[in-house]
This record gives sequence, structure tokens and C-alpha cells, in this order.
Amino acid sequence: MPEFFQSIHFNVAAETDESLKGIGSRPLVMRAGPARAGAPTAFDSDEAAARFYLSNIFARDTRGSVRGLTAPQNPQIVPDLQLRDSQQSPFKNTSIVRFVQTKSSIPVFGSRAIVELDDKRELLAIDAELADVEGVASIANLSPRQALENIAEKAAVKIEKLDRVAPPTLTFFRDEDKNNWHLAYYFLNVPAAPPTFFKGIKSYGGHRSIAASSPELNYLIDAHDGATLMYWSSSPTLVRCKGEDEDGHLREFYGEQGPEGTFVLLDTLRRVRTVDLRGQSIHTSALPINAVANAATVFENCEAAISAHYNASLVCDFLRTVLRRDGIDGKGMELVSYINCTSPADEPPPEWHNAAWWKQRMWYGQTKDGSGKLRSFARHLDIIAHELAHGLTEFTSDLAYFRQSGALNESFSDIFGIIISNWDPAQPYSGGDTATWTWQIGPGLGDKGLPLRDFADPTRTGDPAHMDNYDNTTDDNGGVHANSNIHNKAAYNFLVAKDAQGAGLFTPLDVAILYYQTLMRLDKLATFKQTLDTLLNIAGVYFAGDPQRRAKLAAVSEAYSAVGIT
Repeated sequence: MPEFFQSIHFNVAAETDESLKGIGSRPLVMRAGPARAGAPTAFDSDEAAARFYLSNIFARDTRGSVRGLTAPQNPQIVPDLQLRDSQQSPFKNTSIVRFVQTKSSIPVFGSRAIVELDDKRELLAIDAELADVEGVASIANLSPRQALENIAEKAAVKIEKLDRVAPPTLTFFRDEDKNNWHLAYYFLNVPAAPPTFFKGIKSYGGHRSIAASSPELNYLIDAHDGATLMYWSSSPTLVRCKGEDEDGHLREFYGEQGPEGTFVLLDTLRRVRTVDLRGQSIHTSALPINAVANAATVFENCEAAISAHYNASLVCDFLRTVLRRDGIDGKGMELVSYINCTSPADEPPPEWHNAAWWKQRMWYGQTKDGSGKLRSFARHLDIIAHELAHGLTEFTSDLAYFRQSGALNESFSDIFGIIISNWDPAQPYSGGDTATWTWQIGPGLGDKGLPLRDFADPTRTGDPAHMDNYDNTTDDNGGVHANSNIHNKAAYNFLVAKDAQGAGLFTPLDVAILYYQTLMRLDKLATFKQTLDTLLNIAGVYFAGDPQRRAKLAAVSEAYSAVGIT
């Protein structure tokens, strides 16, 4: 996070453990005094408890911009924080309360204040990024319509094309390059992109983002002069069935009895539906909704559909059993997969070298093998898990697809793609032994037969593996695909870390839970360093009482410092 944001990372366990003082980032400048001084005996809500602890911590910070968030007359009030949500964590019976900073009731883009409470509403940890907003008026000079007209002009489209764009909200935004504040209109899902947006969108072995042909962007437009400040792509009755997938494996899965004695690929337990687009374009105005049907419970000649249905079910099972999450959105949304998709804007049908999470659905193209047979991308579990993890990010931190936050967006998808594709269901309490894992994302799908990414050796695909080689480019939304490999390498170091005796320090289960909780706490403009700070803070709570706690926290720091993130 840029320097104009003040970081706070406070952990009650670490505060009382002198042996942990040197591990990780502790940018909070503390005064003397207990963190819970004057706490009421009971709170009416998690929000009330979180606000009390935030006020207490802010008052102990020596930085005036942080102390100024408190209300001296009533120390239990933190007036400039707006509640975002409160969620129960299934891992340690704790509550996560999330706030966003405001000024004049207007949210500050990229700010956050996260409070973790135990089951008695006592403080466990705080993570915050707060800013001193100054030098900018809070009243807009332009109307939302005028701002939208500026977008239309920049994207060279008629304003009528944008008539269905939802009204924007106001936000305070700090321009990192020019180091000044703006009052901005925040537009979501605008179906228009400036011509420069398409420059440098990276293609891996023909795998191309839908954003290149059907862009939907989020925009920040200065509410005073109409300048474009930032934009980025805004781009998861039961019957046991079986059938062969794309690779000839016999798979068992759940379907449902359909009309007239048929059976359909609709798993109402996991809320997974698989639909055949039958070679139509992903842009067709009349998308089919009926699931793939078969006359018997043994599905025949449905290899692509079975691959998509089975692999989507594996991802949903991982979300539910490992991350304790109810679907991609956390609220049980149906995961719809479309197979046999084409996109004439990208390449001539029937081939389409892609698998993508787009418009909150999964879309699978296909490519010809050596014999000329079409093979669906639905056969690649790591790619499916990667794409569905984009949906997970969309419904949690919603990382802006730009520069480091965009690289993190890609990296978290890679991390869950690697973990899910290597997960050993026979060892649900650990996830298996990483010594046997495959560390490639999309083996053979990259240029010249290489993988798309290689966790163990990012340089193999020509990508950076250390901050010394960070690519400060304007291409590809600020190098999101290339620079994601730096964080991927840190995650690899984390997953394979060993203790002094050579035994693994972390299980895949530990890593999956810690990264998931980190993803839930980050905000749109998160950086690599902020991710490390947050990860360490969460790990401090997660490993409380673990005799190897110090070694594990040190190993997390070392995993990141090895790639230049400190």
C-alpha cells in the first residue's frame, strides 16, 4: 500500500510474547497501556466491540492522522469508519468485522479496518490501512451523467451504449503516481474500454482473456474535472451417475432425474449445473439454461460435460469442506458451467482456446488434438480451480485488476489452482504431502509447450521470481500475469517450508486456510507487502498455542523475504 496509508497490524498474542517482537511487520507505533483498558463487561454486537477496540488502539498510536479517527468525548465511537460486514470464521470460532474508512460519509478507496474477535467478543487482532485525506473538496462539480459521457468519449463509443450502467458511488481516491487526492465517481461493469486497454493483454498458448473481446471495466472518474483516474477489468432429487470424462477416466457424480425419464447434470446438493452451448458464441443473447441430459444414469458421449461437472464439483467440495464456504459467493450461488463455447471475436469456431470465469459463470472452449478431435478445456482441474478462484476473489476482497493488486488477483487464483489440483481427498485433515505435488499451472498450455506458470521456477516461463525483477510495465494491466509469479514463488516457499529436522512445517490445509482468511481481509488496492503483513497477523492467531508458533511465523516471513517482499 502506498505510503500515504497508515498501516496498523496488532495481535494480542504477539503483544504479550516478547519472543515474537522481531518477526514480521509491526508498523503500529504504540503507547504504553493495555489494549483493552476500560472495556465494557459486555457488548451488544460484534460491531460495538470492534469499534471499541479500534478506538482504543487508535488512541495509542502516535500518528495524529490515526488518533484523529477517535471521538474524544466518547471513546467507544470511531466516527469515520463505515461497517462493511461481519462474518463468522469457521476455523477458530471467531468473528471478522470489516470497516471502510470514510470522510464526510464518503468511502476512502483502498482503506480498511479489520477486527477479529473471539467467541466472548474479546480482541484477537486488528489489521488496518487508513489515510489522512486532505486537499480535496467533497462536493462534485460534475454530474454522474457527465462523468459517464467522459467514459464514452474515452472508449470511443456512443453514450447510448452505456445507458444501462448502474449509477456510480463517490469515493476518495489517491493517485499513487501523482501523489494527490481526488473525489471520484466509481463506476462498475461498464461495457466499454479505451483502445489502450487492449495493449499487452497476454495470451498463453492461445488462451486469451474474454476481456479482450467483451470488456467490462470498472472506472474511477474525477468528479471535479472528469479525468480518468484508473480503470481495470471487472472480469461458480439427487441421482448418482457415472460416465467417462475427457481423459477416459470413469467418474461418479450427482445428477437429477429430468423430464420424461431422462437424467440431467444438475447437482442440487452442491448447486452445480452443466449446460451445453453447442458451439454457439458466448455472446449469444439467448443462453440455454437446461442442463445436459441423458437417457440413463450412465452418461455416454458426454466427455466434456462430465469433465466440467465433475471438476466443478471437486472445487465446490473443497470450498465447503476445507474453507467452510457456501459456494463461490459464500451464499450458496448456483455454479453454472457452459461447455462447447465459441467466441468468433477471438478465433474461428469450433475452436476456442479458453476456460474462463466471466459474468459469474464458467465457460469452456475446446481445441483440436493431434488426431483432429476436439478436446474441452474442462479437463484441466488446475485451470478450473484457478478461474473459479477469481470468483472467490470477486466476492471477498475484489482485488482491482491492476498492478500489484491485479498480480495478487492472479496469484491467489494460481495458489488455489495448485492446492485444489494436488489435494489428496484421502487425507482431508492435511491435504497430503507437497513432496509429491506438481507445481505447474496448465502443463503444456503455454508457449512452446511450456506451462502457463511454474511455482517452483517462474523464470522457466520467462517471468520474474523476485522483486528485483518486478516488471514496471503499463501492459497487461500493469503486468498482472508476469508479476503474479513473484507472489507465487513466495507461496511455493511457504508450502514447502521445513523445520530444523527437515520435516514440513505446514500442511496444505494450513496454507489454504491462511490464504483464504488473508484474501477475505485484503482490500481492492492490496500490495505484496500488505498481504504479508496481513498473513502474519492471521497466522499469529491461527497458530496460538502451537509449540512451533515462532518457527512457523519466521518461516512465513522467510518465504516472502526470499523473493524480496519484506
